[in-house]
Amino acid sequence: MIRTFVLFTLTGAALAQTTGSVAPMAAVAAGDGVLTVHGVCPAGAEDCSTEVTREQFDNLLKIAAPGAQATAATKRNFARTYTDLLAYESAAKKSGIESSPQFQETMEWLRLRTLAELYRRQTEKDASVVSDEEIDEYYLGHLSQFEEVKLRRMLVPRNNLSAANKQELERKALEIAAGLRERAAQGEDLDKLQQEAYTAAGISTAPPTTDAGNRRRAGLVTEVSDDVFALNPGDVSRVEKEPYSYVVYKVDAKRTLPRELVREEISREIIKRRKETALSAVTDGVHADLNEKYFGSSKDH
Repeated sequence: MIRTFVLFTLTGAALAQTTGSVAPMAAVAAGDGVLTVHGVCPAGAEDCSTEVTREQFDNLLKIAAPGAQATAATKRNFARTYTDLLAYESAAKKSGIESSPQFQETMEWLRLRTLAELYRRQTEKDASVVSDEEIDEYYLGHLSQFEEVKLRRMLVPRNNLSAANKQELERKALEIAAGLRERAAQGEDLDKLQQEAYTAAGISTAPPTTDAGNRRRAGLVTEVSDDVFALNPGDVSRVEKEPYSYVVYKVDAKRTLPRELVREEISREIIKRRKETALSAVTDGVHADLNEKYFGSSKDH
């Protein structure tokens, strides 16, 4: 007999790791049988079989191992797994497990978890279409987010493990940084000034490059970012106090990135916000009261 196809939710980590070339499927129609399992029979039956079509098998493989490449090895491995599960299912039914409270409770948990996961996936799908108009609106409303500066940075070390008087070292470092900052503002080379700072601090190792590359606001700590992006090309910042050094920044160039260059970034941000809003709308209105005699007090953790 041909047995009805039964859908299982499986863990597909091992399947997803299977490698190999993708097997051709063009010659197999969606309704053609690709797997026939013999010997899994209901009580009283002696000759039976379970046939699975290509469409059924592909759909189950996507559920069991989402993201796995459909290689020949993956399919064979999964076919063996599915065959074993049918055998266990038959034995479990005959043993009465299917009617047990443990099975019912387990299935209820799996039902809840599966519904939640499918809803999250549907939410992601619904949020994934972003129009040109939405991208334009976001871009124009967040122009400062797309500002970029070509930056140089001069470090004046304010920590030295070998220094006997660390407070005096820091005071001296700040004095040096302030003087060098004024010279940088007059146009002196930052590499030369930074070398002077290292020599004055008694550090023999070569200082790092002053080229800090292209930076956006998010690439700098908030306090420094506000100062730096208020500057015009050629300007230098005030002396900034950072964890290990006093720092002076110089803006070599400044621009607003064109919309086309940040289109994908904007699209991802819009999708992220939509998902967060949609999922928050589901959970924000729901809360639970816990029996502290059973769960304990949150103050205890």
